Amino acid sequence: LELSPADSAVMEEIINDLHYLGYLIEPFGKNAFVIQGTPADVDAGNEKHVIDILLEQYKHFNPELKFSKREKLIRSLARQQSIKAGTRLTQKEMQQLVNDLFACEQPNINPDGNPTYLEFKQEQLERMFGK
Repeated sequence: LELSPADSAVMEEIINDLHYLGYLIEPFGKNAFVIQGTPADVDAGNEKHVIDILLEQYKHFNPELKFSKREKLIRSLARQQSIKAGTRLTQKEMQQLVNDLFACEQPNINPDGNPTYLEFKQEQLERMFGK
């Protein structure tokens, strides 16, 4: 994995936290690293792309938020592996997603503080759909 000097510095800063998250990455010369292992859910052959995106998201994470390095990495990884808009899910996948959401400590908001769902009352739906 060849990196720019700036990305190499970031990698050196976060390499131990990446190890904690299931990545086994070792320095391999100047601005170079070898990926020896990844979490099971990272597709084989896609490791470099995943690391590149992870580094970009980590570098551009909202700087005024006071998160630890590990928290920033976890958030970046979660964003990267989230279900993208337009992805079709089966009924079973949708139900699992809802179950997982409501099993969270704070199911009403995402890590950025935005609501995760909207709740409509019957009368609101009737007004919206003209009944």
